[in-house]
Amino acid sequence: MRLIGGVAETIRLIACLALVAISVHVVSVLMVPLLSRADAYSLVSRLAPELQVTKLDPRSRLIDAMEDPDISASVCAFDLAGGPVKLTLPVSPDGFSSIALHQEGGGAFFALSNSAAENGRIEVVALTPGQALDRAAEDDEDNPSGEVRAVASRSRGFAVFRSLALLPSQRDAAAALVAGARCVRAA
Repeated sequence: MRLIGGVAETIRLIACLALVAISVHVVSVLMVPLLSRADAYSLVSRLAPELQVTKLDPRSRLIDAMEDPDISASVCAFDLAGGPVKLTLPVSPDGFSSIALHQEGGGAFFALSNSAAENGRIEVVALTPGQALDRAAEDDEDNPSGEVRAVASRSRGFAVFRSLALLPSQRDAAAALVAGARCVRAA
């Protein structure tokens, strides 16, 4: 009987230790984003002031882990607490360009490619849910604004503007497109 009691006590101790270890692991994993100062938003916001488009070095691995000299990219950090932000990227008719919106803490919340371009540019307005409601209330039912709106669940984020050179000879043209990107407060 003593042997069975000792075995049961040992199993109980092992189970408690395993439960504590699992709990510590789960809490540690959940705390990493809160404690990390190296998330993508933090890195982008250190490159330049808010609403300033900054061209990325093609060899930079800041945003993408893959180094691709045929992709030109620029970034812009924004804070929607100051109002909606209008993001614009000129596009060429024969290439690929995109705007991807990311929020602080991780996660893309919207992306748009040149297939949605009008008048030679991609344009999107980033806003909070409250700002989206206000803008929707201002819309005229007979003549809607036609702007593309991206609603973010967090107020701080950043945009990544990309343009692909289909041929090595088009790299300068792709770089010129992302150099023409704009990140401004929406009216």
